[in-house]
Amino acid sequence: MKNALLKITVLFFFIFALSHSYGQEETVAGKQEQVVIVTMKDGTEYKGTIVSQDNETLVLRTPNGTLNLVSVNVDTIENYDYEGKFEFPNPHDTRYFFGPSGIPVKKGKGYYQNVLLTGNFANYGITKNISVGGGLEFISTVLGNPVWFLTPKVGFDISKNLHAGGGVIVAGLAGEGTASLGYGVFTVGHAETNFTVGAGYGFISGEASQNPAIMLSGTHRVSRSIALLTENYILPMNTGETFYFGIHGIRILSKRNSFDIGAIVIPEIAEDIPALPYVGYVRTF
Repeated sequence: MKNALLKITVLFFFIFALSHSYGQEETVAGKQEQVVIVTMKDGTEYKGTIVSQDNETLVLRTPNGTLNLVSVNVDTIENYDYEGKFEFPNPHDTRYFFGPSGIPVKKGKGYYQNVLLTGNFANYGITKNISVGGGLEFISTVLGNPVWFLTPKVGFDISKNLHAGGGVIVAGLAGEGTASLGYGVFTVGHAETNFTVGAGYGFISGEASQNPAIMLSGTHRVSRSIALLTENYILPMNTGETFYFGIHGIRILSKRNSFDIGAIVIPEIAEDIPALPYVGYVRTF
C-alpha cells in the first residue's frame, strides 16, 4: 500500500512540474484591453472587448468581427481573465471527487454538488477567503430521518500556485448526534493541475481521534473537456493499523458543469469486489 501511495505522489508531482512549465507560457503578451464574456438573457455568450456601450447598444469586438448587441437584452458582463491553454477554466477547482483542495471558493460564487445520486450539497463564497455550505442525503430525508451535513471552509491563495485551507465537515443524523472532521489542506499547482496533501482529526461524542486521517489528492486536465482525478485516504484504526481507500477516475468539464466518473478502490475487499462505482455532478453559479 505504501509503495502504491508513493507512486501516486511522485506521478502527480511529475505531472505538475511538466504542466506548470508549459502552462506558464506567455499567453497575454501585448494584451491591452480587458476581454469580457457577455451573456445575453437567452443564454447566448459572446467573448470580446467592448468598443462602446450606451443604453441602446453594446458594441463588442470579437475574433469573428464586431457585434452590435441590444443593451436591454444583455444579462451579465464578466471579465475574462483566464490565461490557460483551454477555452475556459476548470469550473470546479475547489474540490476533487469529494475532498477539498486549498483553493478557496471565490466571493459571490458557489456550486451545487450531487454525490452518488443521493448526496446533495451546496457551497457559497461569502468573502474572498470564507465559504459556507451544507447538504442533505436524499433517501434518509424522504424517510423522515435526514442525514445532514455542514461544510464551512477557509481558503487562502498564498501565491499563484500555492494554496492553503481548512475547515470542518459535520455530519448528523436527526436524533442520533453528530460526527465531525476538522481538517487542513495544502495545494501545490493551479486550477488545471494540482496536488493536495491534507490531514484531519475526527470528533465523535466530544472525543477526538488519536491519529490524523491523511488525504492525498490530485487532478490534471488533459483536454478542453477531460481532467484526471485521484483522491486517496489513509485512516487510522483503533488497532494501530491503517485503512486505505481511494477514488480514481475522470471529470468531464463544461463552462458551468462537471461530471465525475470514477472507481472506489478498497484493497481489503478487492478480491471479492475490485471496485465500486462513483458518480458525481456539479453545477456552478
